[in-house]
Amino acid sequence: MLEIVQKWFAGFALALGLAVPAAAENLSATFGVRLYGAPVGRMVVASNSNGSSYAAKGEFRTTGLAGLLARVRFTMSARGAGEVPRMRSHSYSEDLDTGYRTSSANLAFSSSDARIDPLTALLAALVDRPASTGCAFDGQTFDGERSMRVRIRKASESDEGITCTGQLTRVQGYTAEEMAQATGFPFSIEFRRAGDTLVAERADVKTIHGQVALVRR
Repeated sequence: MLEIVQKWFAGFALALGLAVPAAAENLSATFGVRLYGAPVGRMVVASNSNGSSYAAKGEFRTTGLAGLLARVRFTMSARGAGEVPRMRSHSYSEDLDTGYRTSSANLAFSSSDARIDPLTALLAALVDRPASTGCAFDGQTFDGERSMRVRIRKASESDEGITCTGQLTRVQGYTAEEMAQATGFPFSIEFRRAGDTLVAERADVKTIHGQVALVRR
């Protein structure tokens, strides 16, 4: 599940350690994470953008009974250019603590590298955006070891909002056993229309661990 999940603002910006670009727009979203309907964690994604550059932070933690059984924490940070969903990664870092193992990574993207980091991909999929922007997205993620292709398209639309569907596809960095187990992970995202803004309310992802839902809080 962490592969998919990975990999508040103003007052939360300092707590998250974001450097705020001048004339920045602050965006944040908190999601409850459920596995087969049972709550297992909380994910927060937040970004500051001035239209030409962005700084972002993301965090996942197990909560409730899941937190007692397996305390998992995953934090990510990223910087880059552009705005949702047309963003290009400049740098990415992650810090993982499963309660049994800790690891960290830092990654810089060259100007010729069209791949994006996992956090930037989450922003492209889940951060609120102008209704005119829609949800269509094509990209390839890279976390320093593994690469996945991301494709999102609008599936349906109503006065209340839009539903988008997509696919995560493993590309590189996975073992033969992992590729034999699964290569594609379909998902859907429900956006609520709030005036001229699309608000991501829920995402459902099929993973090797079962059906995972991200529900907006």
